[in-house]
Amino acid sequence: MQKHSITPQNVIPANLCIFDSYKVSKKKFQTELNQMKALHPKSEVWERGFAQMKLEWAAHNAAYALGIARSHTKDVDLNFPQSFFVRAFYAVVGVLVWVFVK
Repeated sequence: MQKHSITPQNVIPANLCIFDSYKVSKKKFQTELNQMKALHPKSEVWERGFAQMKLEWAAHNAAYALGIARSHTKDVDLNFPQSFFVRAFYAVVGVLVWVFVK
């Protein structure tokens, strides 16, 4: 697995885009998020909980691994705010796939 690089372009006020997020193991999700928060502490994205962001990331990684819309699921965009339905979708899917993603 390649080391993921964090660049300033990854974060804008209401969006955190993690390029090639499928290459990052779930064991590294928290470390990556902590590093991005340290670099961009004023982003609105941090209003979301880390657990919620990690479940969305896991859902994207699972979709990528299954070959689903790879051009869209190779990266993950963590946005704030999110609608209730989007949060619920990623919470359910993220929990279901968590044990299967690397």
